[in-house]
Amino acid sequence: MTSDLSFFEEQFPENQPKRAGDPRSPFQRDRSRIMHSAAFRRLQGKTQVMGVGEGDFHRTRLTHSIEVAQVGYGLLQVLKSNKKTLPRPVLKWLPKRDLIEAACFAHDLGHPPFGHKGEQALHEAMFGHGGFEGNGQTLRILTKLEKYMERGKGLYPTRRLVLAILKYPCSMKYFELDDFKTKPPKSFHDDEKDVVEWALQGFSSADRGHLIKSADGKGAYHTLDCSILELADDIAYGIHDIEDIVARGLATESEVKKAITQAFDGLKSTDLDGLTANLVSECLLSDSFKRKQMISRLVNLFVSSVYIKENTLYSHQLLRFNARLPDPHAKLLKSLKGLAYELIIRKAEVQQLERRGQRVVKKLFDTLLSDPEKLIPQSSWQDGCIESSKERRVCDYIAGMTDSYAERLYKRLFSPGFGSSGDEL
Repeated sequence: MTSDLSFFEEQFPENQPKRAGDPRSPFQRDRSRIMHSAAFRRLQGKTQVMGVGEGDFHRTRLTHSIEVAQVGYGLLQVLKSNKKTLPRPVLKWLPKRDLIEAACFAHDLGHPPFGHKGEQALHEAMFGHGGFEGNGQTLRILTKLEKYMERGKGLYPTRRLVLAILKYPCSMKYFELDDFKTKPPKSFHDDEKDVVEWALQGFSSADRGHLIKSADGKGAYHTLDCSILELADDIAYGIHDIEDIVARGLATESEVKKAITQAFDGLKSTDLDGLTANLVSECLLSDSFKRKQMISRLVNLFVSSVYIKENTLYSHQLLRFNARLPDPHAKLLKSLKGLAYELIIRKAEVQQLERRGQRVVKKLFDTLLSDPEKLIPQSSWQDGCIESSKERRVCDYIAGMTDSYAERLYKRLFSPGFGSSGDEL
């Protein structure tokens, strides 16, 4: 176990010398490389919630990631402003703003086209070849797929950035995959085992053992930095998706009121800055000005209530301390996160769109795998991780597609009369 901060600034697979005149810290370089990466730009073509993708108001994975970074920084500011109430050992390990923003920008890089249905389709296609999981793909992009200095070495992320985005510390092989045939366990891909072993080197064997045991395929314990990222992601997802749904008129007033009432069930307004189900519903269903005020108030409610919780099971400070919300706030946020599913995602019209996306991904995989060197552009095939299996390289190619690119390629391959050799995908 090491308490040396510089140890966690080391890069994978090896440290890169600073360019002459570059004054940036390792975490500032992490942030810059992610923001300038192709994978980050492609998030603009991946819808945050299926079914809200018509028009130009809705959020994409890119705008979501930017909002997560802002919320993450807000959480960090609140924690730092409350230094007097924090356990003294955690002060040294509170992350820098650049690290938190880098992690927030990176957290969705591995999500394939068409959201979770696209993820399920790739996992089913890869079931006998190591499986597929979106968070695991994020790790793969950062450390192997994205271009920077050398092919196959990714963006040379710092150890602490890898730990910040490592939501699930177990490989796919850790689980009995027959229990996860249609939906992947929350994990990383076996191909990145070397990365995770490197990332965890700063922790004792006991801490590593506890961390791995915490994983059950659905969730896991996190490092301090990852706990801040996870909270920021939950807040942005839980609040902002509601704004999209209400603003676009994708749910009726009665549906919204019923869902909000259920979210507040059993909670006291005195614990939640005076907020009630009626007040929240009234403002959300009012004009855009009042709606935005309520969205802002909800975000502030959660961000301003963050605190540090100690877990004495762990000895290293990065694991011993996590960012948390008080129980009433955590319960409300969990309920709000489920509203998108209740209000829109489970509707037949949206399920039809998701099923279509799932079919597109599955059929693309089967077809491209039949002759990848001819059907995948040479530049993309050669840019892939050539040490990986043919199946994994095809999976990498499809996972990196935007929704619209996948649909256009599908039409070119399977729709008579669509496209020509000169068309740009």
